[in-house]
Amino acid sequence: MNIVPFTCDLIDEAAKLLARRHQRDRLAAPVLPSRFESERVAEQAIRADWEKTVATGVAAIEKGSLIGYLFGGKAENPTRGRHVWVSLAGHGIAGDQHAELYKDLYAAASQRWVDEGYFAHYSLVPANDTALVNSWFCLGFGHEQVHGSLPLHSFHEPVVADMRVPNVQLRLATPKDRQAMAEVSQLIRTFQAAAPTFGVALPEDAQKIRDGYSQLVDDPDVDLWLVEKEGQVLSFQAYFPAEEEPSAMLVPANGIELGVAATEPEYRGLGFNHALTQHGLMHAKAKGMEYVLTDWRMTNLQSSRFWPRQGFLPIAYRLSRFIDPRIAWARG
Repeated sequence: MNIVPFTCDLIDEAAKLLARRHQRDRLAAPVLPSRFESERVAEQAIRADWEKTVATGVAAIEKGSLIGYLFGGKAENPTRGRHVWVSLAGHGIAGDQHAELYKDLYAAASQRWVDEGYFAHYSLVPANDTALVNSWFCLGFGHEQVHGSLPLHSFHEPVVADMRVPNVQLRLATPKDRQAMAEVSQLIRTFQAAAPTFGVALPEDAQKIRDGYSQLVDDPDVDLWLVEKEGQVLSFQAYFPAEEEPSAMLVPANGIELGVAATEPEYRGLGFNHALTQHGLMHAKAKGMEYVLTDWRMTNLQSSRFWPRQGFLPIAYRLSRFIDPRIAWARG
């Protein structure tokens, strides 16, 4: 076996590996979109991720055939710094290969990333492939994010708003709620910044997020559900269109995304989020949607317990690894 740099000339062969991996993934998680079982669609997914970022990676060749590949897109922003992002389309191995091959691929690809100063590495992996996930754990990666999907054909629970607070309303938002939404725009950020998640919430982002939340009430494509009392938003959920982009390997046809949800701290545990979920899912089903997607931090204990109880099945994990930057000069 030889490990060589990944190039665009290998995309067609890589598409065969990706399509077959997705076929195996769907046996365990049928909620995944079927279109990526096609080699043509898989090729489009790989090409989109390879070309949209400054991507580098490696390929494993044995007896003249591609048996595995791994590439990541390099990027830099204030939250993640210089980092590499390995998408679901950015890796695949032949079905007769052991997941151990991922370790060799990462070892070869990551050396270049580190040499160029990219010390934060992220990878999206199928949640139901235990051997694949464990191979990344053995490389020093840990759970960061869970991506879940709920098939609405299995959702039949009637809407029961068991909210133990008098004089509250559960309704869709209107433009009159603009200011009230701005006032709750920091709920998720401040909660995620606390233990045990410790997610960074940069102060310079606060105004942009405040503006974004207030503008949700004007977006005709967003279903923004509120529990409010006397003009104060106590809890909310927002449902967004799920875009079927070329490399969106988790997004099914007729899908909708539950993108944000939060409750004021003093009103948690009173049934607001459950009632909002029931209304949101029934409303999405009535609109002809077939799947609802959402995601949450693995270390967000409330979310990690709540969303699976609502019926969301894990379909992918985002794993992360942070390498000590002193390795740039501390090499013995």
